[in-house]
Amino acid sequence: MMRKGCTLLIWLLCCISAVKAQEAVFPYPEIPDSVEEPSVRLSYILDHFWCHYSFADTTVTNRQVGEQGLVDFLNLMQHADSISAAHGAACFADSLSKYPVATDFFTQQMEHYLADPDSPLHSDEVYALLLRALPQTPQREWLLQQLAKNRTGMVATDIWVTDLHGKRQRLHSIEAELTLLIFFSPECPRCQQLEAQLEQEPLIVQNPRLSVVRMQKEKLKAEYYVPFTPALYLLDKKKRIVLKDTNLQVLLNLLQERKL
Repeated sequence: MMRKGCTLLIWLLCCISAVKAQEAVFPYPEIPDSVEEPSVRLSYILDHFWCHYSFADTTVTNRQVGEQGLVDFLNLMQHADSISAAHGAACFADSLSKYPVATDFFTQQMEHYLADPDSPLHSDEVYALLLRALPQTPQREWLLQQLAKNRTGMVATDIWVTDLHGKRQRLHSIEAELTLLIFFSPECPRCQQLEAQLEQEPLIVQNPRLSVVRMQKEKLKAEYYVPFTPALYLLDKKKRIVLKDTNLQVLLNLLQERKL
């Protein structure tokens, strides 16, 4: 579920240790010298990340410190295995549980960093882990239901789509090796900008293995959760979701790396 990268992980842990040594504002935890295995070190730091942070302090300065810590915490979460990430989320939620003001603040920050597709930390998987760990409210339950729709690796829900030539067809009837599904809104400037960019990309317009189709967000019922437009989904031949809510650069990088 989570992204891998041992080299990056070790670099991140070293950076945190270096920042700690320079008396960083956020009180990062110390990792015992006896904990040597990178995956175990990551699990340890996720479990103890918030131990020295004061959730009771609601000053602007402390909130800025907390946001700084949250960015690092979320970054590390995305490099952990599912068990370590879930346990880290539970420890974070437990630390927050007695502080409703802090809970409101950090849930807003989580939405900002994890739900916005333009955020480098965007991740439905990590967002869902954290939401499940928090006390449930009707809004969180509803959001978890939305995030569970069409997750990466799942077969995309079949809907009516339109290709670039105006042909309307069922998504699952497309026989291309790859399908780029674009959710858009007619009045969305970013959607119009994306359309112009796609027309200039050889990996898109000159790719015989790729079919590009669109669906207007406003015409969706409840099949997909599309909080932002444009939203890009890359599907394989069996219509499994390879990329979800991605951006054009990530898509192009994947096509180029895999020579698709």
